Amino acid sequence: MRTLIVLVTAVAAGLALWRFGADPLWAIVLAVPPAALALVATYLPKATDVVWLPPPEPPSSIASVQASTLATRLAQAAGDETRFRERVQPRLRKLGIETNVLPEPHELAEMLRRVE
Repeated sequence: MRTLIVLVTAVAAGLALWRFGADPLWAIVLAVPPAALALVATYLPKATDVVWLPPPEPPSSIASVQASTLATRLAQAAGDETRFRERVQPRLRKLGIETNVLPEPHELAEMLRRVE
């Protein structure tokens, strides 16, 4: 099939060039680039090919429970600065989250509540 596409392209280009007055030798020479382009195009994946992927996984219940727990703890820590420094900051550091670039605890709790 690929060979047929390349041959049809080369012949069509050659005949069109010859019909417009090109010398037959030049028509053959100038028909090579369109044929090469057609060959490259046959190797490209088709835009209409269907790529079947499974649907995305729904969020797990454990993730929503953890987000809810974190939002609750941050809401509690918003009123108590020592609780935030002693309980929440070390846990966030274990996760690799720098606490010096986080917003204030009450702002972070509000942001997490919106995410739920």
